Amino acid sequence: MKSYKYIIMSALAAFTLSATAQDFDTDPTLNIDNKEKQVKFTVGARFMADAAYYHTDFTPLQSGASITDARIRTSMSYGENWYFYADFGFGGGKFSQKNIFLQYATKDANDGVHAIKVGYYNDPAGSMARQTSLGSYHFISRAGMSNAIGAGRALGVTYKYSTNNLFLYQGVFTENQYNKIEAGFNGATLAGRWLYRSVGDDANWHAGVSARWAHLGGGETVTTKGSSVLKKTFSMGQSLETYVDEDEQFLSCDLPWANNVTDLGAEALYHNDNFFVRAEYKHRIVTKKRDSYKIFIASQDNIDGWGGIEWWENANKLKTNHFNGAYVEAGYKIFGNPYKYDKHNAVLGGLDGKALEVVARFNYTALNNKTEGEYFNAGRGHYYAAGWMEDWPGTGATSVGGGDVYSTTLGVNYSFNKYAQVMLNYTWHKLEKDFLPYDKNFHQVQARVQFTF
Repeated sequence: MKSYKYIIMSALAAFTLSATAQDFDTDPTLNIDNKEKQVKFTVGARFMADAAYYHTDFTPLQSGASITDARIRTSMSYGENWYFYADFGFGGGKFSQKNIFLQYATKDANDGVHAIKVGYYNDPAGSMARQTSLGSYHFISRAGMSNAIGAGRALGVTYKYSTNNLFLYQGVFTENQYNKIEAGFNGATLAGRWLYRSVGDDANWHAGVSARWAHLGGGETVTTKGSSVLKKTFSMGQSLETYVDEDEQFLSCDLPWANNVTDLGAEALYHNDNFFVRAEYKHRIVTKKRDSYKIFIASQDNIDGWGGIEWWENANKLKTNHFNGAYVEAGYKIFGNPYKYDKHNAVLGGLDGKALEVVARFNYTALNNKTEGEYFNAGRGHYYAAGWMEDWPGTGATSVGGGDVYSTTLGVNYSFNKYAQVMLNYTWHKLEKDFLPYDKNFHQVQARVQFTF
């Protein structure tokens, strides 16, 4: 009968946090502990509701309110070493799979922790912001650049080594967790995050780097005049740091013929009992590749044609793209329990217990990668390599106009207890995007009610 109860409770899957989970800082509300079999279940959940008001120069955003996140979560530990975690979301009225992984961890003679993890979870090099649970974040949204340039969850296997001074986290991942690709194969990713740090009783700091290399395998088969080529497209984008209207048209781009993606990053964090500051920088490089000869041959069967492949390649140039992003965040706690450092995941924890804090952030996301001398025609929505508008032999342009944004956020957060919290943020965005010449300034006020149990 007892075994039956344990199975039922685990199937209910409402997830809280254990010491090694990548979510909430609160202790599990419900624990089911079978000491005889060395098995422990934890059960909990999360709910977030946001309201937002937007003021824009031209293109409107839809003000309103939304259930932005709702989670059912469960974990199970066996003995001292084995840990299983599953997390499922219902935000936005849709079911989605979040983290789900199995981990084996052990301590060595020097108190270093070795952990091997396999499953679906955050890429180590995604960004420090992505490694921090949204439920433990000190702003309503993560910094925009972490969503535009930082990678998210992926299916893979990682090894982590953690001490008071070292944090070494690396792994291998696939491109699609279900291998659902139209053509090609499931690509491969190598990623890592490496930090040096000082972990103390009253203050903690870390500084380090991250790197990620992904070979894109999946795409679509393009058939022209009997010739077939694999076209791989890489997409990037972010909303304006809001979840009520997640429109990405202001900051987004599609990169056809993408082949490899390389991310390089640097980060730093410091906190004491009442103050924190953290910053991160990301640089992304996207290289391209295609079978130009096949496409050129197929393009000859028309009235215009091309004199040679060199002409065609000059009118259809490929360029390696570079993108950047950075943010700095700071917070001061007016009253409440001290800020805590999550040693296992190398991130700052959230508010714990009754507390009041004020926070500020500056974020920069650069998805414009323009080629000097090219001309943009707003009426046609195209860049032209010649520096003026021309129709033939083609634009030959390589500029990417995904948009640059400068975002400044001020916020105040009040935690009633370890379960309930309210948040208020004001953000001003300054946008530079050729495709949306009348959109320059965005002002938004957001509020959140959050329950964690």
